[in-house]
Amino acid sequence: MSRVALARLLLGVAVAVCAAAAVVTLTTAPGSPDAAPVAAGAVPSADPAAALAGVGADTVGERVVVERVVDAVTVDVRLPDGGAVVRVRALGVQPPGSCYGAQATAFASRVLDRRAVRLVGVPASDRFDRRLATVTLDGSDYAVLAAEAGIARAYPAGADPAAMPPVRAAQDRARLAERGVWGAPCRGAATPDTSSTSSTSSTSSTSSTSTDSTSTTSGGS
Repeated sequence: MSRVALARLLLGVAVAVCAAAAVVTLTTAPGSPDAAPVAAGAVPSADPAAALAGVGADTVGERVVVERVVDAVTVDVRLPDGGAVVRVRALGVQPPGSCYGAQATAFASRVLDRRAVRLVGVPASDRFDRRLATVTLDGSDYAVLAAEAGIARAYPAGADPAAMPPVRAAQDRARLAERGVWGAPCRGAATPDTSSTSSTSSTSSTSSTSTDSTSTTSGGS
């Protein structure tokens, strides 16, 4: 073999060795030598904390839209995806009664009518066949808003005990400020929760009250 041919052979071997070394270098992950390789196209697992970022109270519960406000604590809502209309009784508060009833209903209409809200809690119904739920909007408990405005009283029946302290605190602030039912002329006049699901029930309640009043008057005379 001539010297020229031998030189060319040695040069070819050297080039091949260098190329192999370069391939090994490119396929070795940086960092510790014992780091496990990442398969092509693999996506690292998401950080659980990052996955929960942005999830707040306004994402908890069933999202519905208020179709009609009946009174301070009762609304008709449409279930998701064009579902049925269901009557809901907001937990945590009770309506103020006849002394401040109209104003309370007007407040509920301003706050809730045509709004997207969420129903929180295990589905259950009361004697008026209303679904019982904590009603939240924009992450706030409607019961707290109503108590703060003085248009409803704290009412623990059926409510989550953990949800009541903020409602009672809001009621105390309204009472001290004499807002709503706590101001003149009601001065906190209390009535039981007799709100019903139909005008028939309301009429019956009114008739019963009138009869009782008549009987009392007759007995007094």
